[in-house]
Amino acid sequence: MTGIRFVAALGLLIGLTEAAHAEERDLCIDRPGKATPSCTLDAGHFQIEAGLFDYAHSRDSETVEDDYSTSDLLLVYGVNDSLEARIGWDGYGWNSARDRMTGLIDRTRGAGDLTLSFRQNLQHPDGKGTAFAILPSVTLPVGNNPIGAGTWSAGVVLPFNADLTENWQLTLDPEFDAAADSDRHGRHFAYALAAAVTRSLGEAWQLSAEGWAMRDDDPSGHATQASIDFSAAWQPDKNRQVDLSAYVGATHATPAIELVFGVAQRF
Repeated sequence: MTGIRFVAALGLLIGLTEAAHAEERDLCIDRPGKATPSCTLDAGHFQIEAGLFDYAHSRDSETVEDDYSTSDLLLVYGVNDSLEARIGWDGYGWNSARDRMTGLIDRTRGAGDLTLSFRQNLQHPDGKGTAFAILPSVTLPVGNNPIGAGTWSAGVVLPFNADLTENWQLTLDPEFDAAADSDRHGRHFAYALAAAVTRSLGEAWQLSAEGWAMRDDDPSGHATQASIDFSAAWQPDKNRQVDLSAYVGATHATPAIELVFGVAQRF
């Protein structure tokens, strides 16, 4: 009799486990691109998002600059049906700046800062239909140049998603920040907007085009950055993603080109 009960209990456990996996949402990943989705990770799951390679090239009348970074990480935990806790690290970066007049090259390298945040979905945590969320964050100055900001900063993103048709989705992300001053000793107001249109191609592929702009009122000099971005994401299964992005600068204050490659895994 005990054996029968054990087999029945084991069968029930397997059935519940399979049902839980069957009810898993579609992947909810910040990557690729600059727009942030309003969905949240399934409760009880962990997720890791990693930027394996990031290269940006800038030039003006005085300087040619190349920036490289790797190991940009975001760890996410699904707290409940509509809330996720997040911790991010900006990775490790190298900067090379060449003076166009003298030919002298200045090189720096260092680790990035740590960002703590949470995303609270306000409608449709699976991100389908019309969905809203709030994503506040605070960045701790644990890094150093060229990535670390040198002082704390904070901000909030208000993600919005809407299904346009069966395979098309619109994402709008207004963002407001108390950004770190370039002299590393204070904060100033900055605000941005990312607008993306994403096209799903079957179960595995997503292609995105987005526009992004940011106004930065740094005391050392106000600047407006903007870019036109293109991204592709491939999901070989329901828990993994590989992505590639290209950002094309639209103002002098923006890198002329930036290439980003990364992966994500849900556990």
